[in-house]
Amino acid sequence: MRTMINTLIAASLSASLVALPVMAEDEKIQLWDKMNEYTVELEDGPLTISRIKTPPALIKGFLQPMVPAEGVTPVGEIDIIEMIGKEDSMLVDMRMKDHVLQLGTIPGSVNIPYTEVAMNMDQFGCAQQGKGWNCDGVTTKVYAFCNSSTCPQSPNGIRAMIREGYPAELIYYYRGGYQDWTIHGLTTVEGEL
Repeated sequence: MRTMINTLIAASLSASLVALPVMAEDEKIQLWDKMNEYTVELEDGPLTISRIKTPPALIKGFLQPMVPAEGVTPVGEIDIIEMIGKEDSMLVDMRMKDHVLQLGTIPGSVNIPYTEVAMNMDQFGCAQQGKGWNCDGVTTKVYAFCNSSTCPQSPNGIRAMIREGYPAELIYYYRGGYQDWTIHGLTTVEGEL
């Protein structure tokens, strides 16, 4: 009896291992509107955004509002994919540096931790003026994200930008953040210092 059970288990495992590569090749995961991949132009050349299946991560923190401050525009994955590499836009990962180095980030993003946003407004085109910043005439669209829809880091960073004078109408909030990006199986890159 034990031999028969072991034989059945071995046969079942063998069949599943043989079928696995076939299923992975045949199964396409759409980005949106029947597209399986999207290519963006970056300084280093073209980068293809695609999807793979990933197990969902545990969600920590608390839900953040869709709009963290009046005038800010909420955006989703398609908006982020389409803005990557555009000269009039900047994708800002507002997570702490250790998260970015450990987990990776969204392609084309720049890491400015939410705790350092107010000290680095020049990165967004503002000029230092005394102890504050002059953001008159800035035109860069800033797309900000952090860990997930329960992460307060980018909402706090966005509010700091507005407090320092950055126009809210030029700020876009990707609420789903890195967690939604990876849950959807979208392309990630290693974080850098």
